[in-house]
Amino acid sequence: MDERLKSFLREQFREAGREYARARDAYQSGRKSAETEDDTNEGTNGENSKQTVASEQEITDNSKPDISTPVSALPCNETGQARIVCRRDAEKRAVRIDTEAHPACFESGHPDCEGCVRDIRSGIVETW
Repeated sequence: MDERLKSFLREQFREAGREYARARDAYQSGRKSAETEDDTNEGTNGENSKQTVASEQEITDNSKPDISTPVSALPCNETGQARIVCRRDAEKRAVRIDTEAHPACFESGHPDCEGCVRDIRSGIVETW
């Protein structure tokens, strides 16, 4: 199978998984708030609608890729460089990662480098 097709399918399955997780979390959150609502005074319907709008905004905000969270969660060496496994050369590297989630060794247009950036942004890059 062509590498580009594999990469495309992998990304689509990952996105579907993330969307499923967001829907599941929203459902569980809704159930918990409904249970809490049943236990409290029913005269607070106006406040609950505000909470629902806030929850919907959180779900929408989570659909945007948050680059800072995965990058900060990567293991780092003593100098603050992220420890990742290079997909292009299949070797362990300690590199700086910029605000766009590009490692210092990033080569624009290279499929392995592009895949590495996608993995860093999704928080699933291989580390050591």
